[in-house]
Amino acid sequence: MIRLFHILFAAACIGSMFVYSHQFTDAYIVPKWCCVLFVLLWMLVCAAFLALQRKSIVADMAIWGSIIVSSCWLQAIYGILQYVGLFPSHATFRVTGSFDNPAGFAACLCAGLPFVVFLIIHRNKYIRYAGWLVGGVLVLAVFLSHSRSGMVSVIAVCVMYLCGRFVHGRLWRYLLSVSMIGLLIIGSYWLKKDSADGRLLIWRCGLEMVKDAPWTGHGVGSFEAKYMDYQADYFKEYGSQNRYVMLADNVKQPFNEYLGVLINFGIVGLALLLGIMWALVYCYRQNPTQEKKIALYILLSIGVFSFFSYPFTYPFTWVVTFLAVLMLTVDYLEQIKIGTWGRNIMYTATMMCFFWGLFKLGERTQSERSWQEASVLALCHSYDEALPYYVSLKHRFKDNPYFLYNYAAVFTEAKEYEKALKVALECRRYWADYDLELMIGENYQEQKDFISAEKYYKNASMMCPSRFTPLYQLFKLYKQFGESVRVYEMAEMIINKPVKINSMTIRMMKREMEKEILQMKG
Repeated sequence: MIRLFHILFAAACIGSMFVYSHQFTDAYIVPKWCCVLFVLLWMLVCAAFLALQRKSIVADMAIWGSIIVSSCWLQAIYGILQYVGLFPSHATFRVTGSFDNPAGFAACLCAGLPFVVFLIIHRNKYIRYAGWLVGGVLVLAVFLSHSRSGMVSVIAVCVMYLCGRFVHGRLWRYLLSVSMIGLLIIGSYWLKKDSADGRLLIWRCGLEMVKDAPWTGHGVGSFEAKYMDYQADYFKEYGSQNRYVMLADNVKQPFNEYLGVLINFGIVGLALLLGIMWALVYCYRQNPTQEKKIALYILLSIGVFSFFSYPFTYPFTWVVTFLAVLMLTVDYLEQIKIGTWGRNIMYTATMMCFFWGLFKLGERTQSERSWQEASVLALCHSYDEALPYYVSLKHRFKDNPYFLYNYAAVFTEAKEYEKALKVALECRRYWADYDLELMIGENYQEQKDFISAEKYYKNASMMCPSRFTPLYQLFKLYKQFGESVRVYEMAEMIINKPVKINSMTIRMMKREMEKEILQMKG
């Protein structure tokens, strides 16, 4: 049974790293979660059987670590082969592995890197050499991905490990580590300054969200529901000449997990998280074994990465974090004694959870596949065939903003503007989004509601001030309603607006505005 447990754990690691499927609308993240949850349900049953037989669930951490290292090594090789052109890359990025962007790729490699220490400290010199080689491959892959969060995390762990091994004196060790990490963060800022400044804007607006609900936060999902409104308010207050104008984009993540906790759960939630972290450090100090030290390196790696990205979007990070926590608390878990009645109750509850979870997971998987089928039909302009899918799926995705947006977009393309507006406004409760604002504005315009259409177009323009589409939509709106003075003003604004990324579409817009002004003057 223990061997089966190891096999299932390996399946969870491989699944959380490599599984993706274009049968889902989200081809790279949702399939990984579905696979991991399926395997974890079976692991839960195995754990229940082991507990019923009074057998230890805690296996040799060297085996668990080897499984994680092997998974990370395969992923790193995948990314390196993408870099040299032997494997196809994502359309936008050169190195992504089996993810849709470098963040997921680097997050998983950084989470798994500290387990290499199990190999480096092994008695067998060949295993030690293999450990250094594997570690080098992982580090190389992270750097090739150009993920600054990954680079900072990797070097932070390496610096802490080397200082702990070669620098004597706790104070000097901490000072050197903090100094090196600080210099690294400053260097990574100047490496991609514009991108870094964009994140500073996100954090600034995110802190404004925290100010409005400091203690208990705005609730789960509040960042997606409210952030872009705060970004729009920022540019309404500071104007179009602000230095962040050209950097502002349509944002879906806070790029800082701690800020995300503050926004969702407030100071209370962050204090609870810090309390858990302190408790884990306390567990280490009570019995500072080599395994527990590696667990601290794991949490350090993930913790540093969390300052600049969103590693907990990916299931592999959760798997590794859970394992690190298990490694730190194993001494206390082994002291827990459960009687026969307790074991029977836990076994019964586990089996009920297993069957319920299996049913819900199967239902969700089928729904995701049906959604993708509907999306394909919509892309082929088969709206009459696609809409019944959306109608049947509505109750399962009633609070999913991406589904609701997709649903509203299909209604819009089918020219059913009243229905599209109803679904889009429902989506707006869960999601403040630039594209959604444009869609709502378009639907109001089609229904001849000038004031509402203007409101949403202007808000979209404030969300992403560097973009031309909202201004162009306002131009068409004013022209439709005969607002000649505003038409002229909007045309001039589009002509004089600085261009972030020049494109054929923008050049055509500007030429159209120039012709419009000439006609109005003539």
